[in-house]
Amino acid sequence: MSETDQPPEKPPMDAPIRSSADDKLGRAPVAQHFAESIRELDAGEGMVVGVVGPWGHGKSSFINLMREQFEREPKLTVIDFNPWMFSGSNQLVNFFLTEIGAELDVKSRSKFGQAADWLAKYAGILKPVSQVVPIPGAGIAGEAASAIIAGIADTTDANLSAKKVREKITQELAALTEPVVVVVDDIDRLTTPEVREIFKLVRLTASFPNIIYLLAFDRVRVEKALTEDGVPGRAYLEKIVQLSFDVPQAPEMLLRSQVFDELNRVIAPVAAVELDEDRWADAYFEIIDPLLSNMRDVTRYAISSKSTIKNLGDEVDLVDLLAMEAVRVFRPDLMQRLATLRSEVTNTRSSSSRKDVDAQKAIDALLADFPEDTTLIKALFNRLFPVALQYVENNSYGSDWLGVWRTAHRMAHIDYLNLYFDRVAPDALVAFRSTEGAFAVLGDAEALKSYLSEQEPRDLEPILEGLTGYESKFTAEMIVPGSRTLLNFIDKIPLNENGGMFGLSRPDLTVGRVVLRMLRKVEDEAVREALVAEILAGIETYSSRLDFIYSVGHREGSGLKLVSKSFSQQLQDELVEHLAESPPAEPEREWDAWRIYDALRESTGESPLTAESDPVIIRSILRSTRSTARSQSMGSRRVKREDRLAWDLVVGLFPSEDAVREAVNSVRQKLGEDEVFELAEKYLDGWRPEQF
Repeated sequence: MSETDQPPEKPPMDAPIRSSADDKLGRAPVAQHFAESIRELDAGEGMVVGVVGPWGHGKSSFINLMREQFEREPKLTVIDFNPWMFSGSNQLVNFFLTEIGAELDVKSRSKFGQAADWLAKYAGILKPVSQVVPIPGAGIAGEAASAIIAGIADTTDANLSAKKVREKITQELAALTEPVVVVVDDIDRLTTPEVREIFKLVRLTASFPNIIYLLAFDRVRVEKALTEDGVPGRAYLEKIVQLSFDVPQAPEMLLRSQVFDELNRVIAPVAAVELDEDRWADAYFEIIDPLLSNMRDVTRYAISSKSTIKNLGDEVDLVDLLAMEAVRVFRPDLMQRLATLRSEVTNTRSSSSRKDVDAQKAIDALLADFPEDTTLIKALFNRLFPVALQYVENNSYGSDWLGVWRTAHRMAHIDYLNLYFDRVAPDALVAFRSTEGAFAVLGDAEALKSYLSEQEPRDLEPILEGLTGYESKFTAEMIVPGSRTLLNFIDKIPLNENGGMFGLSRPDLTVGRVVLRMLRKVEDEAVREALVAEILAGIETYSSRLDFIYSVGHREGSGLKLVSKSFSQQLQDELVEHLAESPPAEPEREWDAWRIYDALRESTGESPLTAESDPVIIRSILRSTRSTARSQSMGSRRVKREDRLAWDLVVGLFPSEDAVREAVNSVRQKLGEDEVFELAEKYLDGWRPEQF
């Protein structure tokens, strides 16, 4: 295999491993042994098992490794319950029991059907019960609450009481030959009230026979959440969790080897990059290594620094970049302060000149405000910004060093430090986390729609752009729901104009890059065509449908030929025919209204619009042909903007320019004033741009 035929490197992912094939820490044998020991326990009265460890220690990965043992014969049924999908006691109990019942039904109707039905009934009866299940502060209050529950169980009787339904569930579950494992992960990411709700739920249902709860959590975080009224959370936790395993921290040597492997992947695409080996070891062990404590940190560091290394790796010293990226990712507050001290850490002085008093105060304030990072700050001064040593030691660096640092592209020179700060967005880590969240629900249309709807509109484009980095992780299950949802969001993404000459974004291109990367994962053309048809059926606007058809088809200059030419033409013909019969249901959402009606004009050879056409459609067409031209005079920083319309294209959809005039006047009367109407009026009055 030639070098060019090598498969692309998988990008680092901050996600749990799925199988022992991905186990780089050698935990698979331990996880499977622990899973085997769980099998051997008597779950006749239920069992609660904890997989415990600090955030980022690999609890989710450890549970996934345990699953491999559960898959062995006799195979155990494993159900995953996502605690993030509820809010409040009533919803939690109802959702949990209903979800478990539904999952059992799906796994095997014949095996679990009766238990699933009884669980659904129990969910309806017990909606209010969880509100009185005691959390820490047990004692008399706990006994009283238990009495209340018993009362409800005996008296909540429509056709059957809760007590009788529970007996039926117990009877059905006790008859199982193998236990059912219920995995509840990410408990430590919940809020304190939500953590309490989860453990109230477990306490309420833990005694069901042949149900093994497998809970993943940070012991310190959960014990703190469960502590109340002087009663330690640990005591409460010990009453619930009968068996636990503490996931160990990765060995330092193994962790470092993973760091170097990930950094090699990050650096590989940068052509002209060199590592100053004389400085690297000291910078790594004094700055980077102390900030990494687990595999999640390693992955997070690699992912977050990737774009910076890609953009600046051949312009700024690599040791400086890697060290500063570690600080940016793990000490963002410190990084923000350093950004305000650029001159203080780069201004040289000779040994005979006096120190800058204001700079000394600024450095003293830095050390005072970050006392826990004093060692890290001094390491940064020593390895990256030697000028700053004059404020903590008696060292000094004269201006003759500036040439050395400039030649080496070191951040010790203000030009390169400015280049770093000015090209790295302060909220890059936030954007990554948002992209990670979108990827996590890419295969669930409703969840993805909900997640994107919660984001600030201005953040949507960078979030979606970040999804292209997940290409190697795209699965077939993501293609249809992910593509439909993203294509339906194009009209909700605002055009992002910055202050420069080249500031116009293209949401359709951003979405298209993600959608087309997903489709390219499918090699068979017939399968792709079936997926394309399925995606089209769920797209809500003609604009996104036509754009999608053009992108996957054979259109000159834009089609990627992911489907056959005849199939592409068929789709286009069907869309045009449908448009002729059924105008857009939501014309205000047609972000490329001109193009869809131009396709209709090309098909019929006739002007598709008149002055009597839907006024919202006419406004959408004008908006879709609007653009902003930018110009900048020599020697001036001021960027001039001039709004324009693709006027000839607009007129081409009407019988004549007089018809356009009549249409614009009519629409203004019906919809009120709009900037695009004023712009159209200028064209109707004979105005044309200078470079028309």
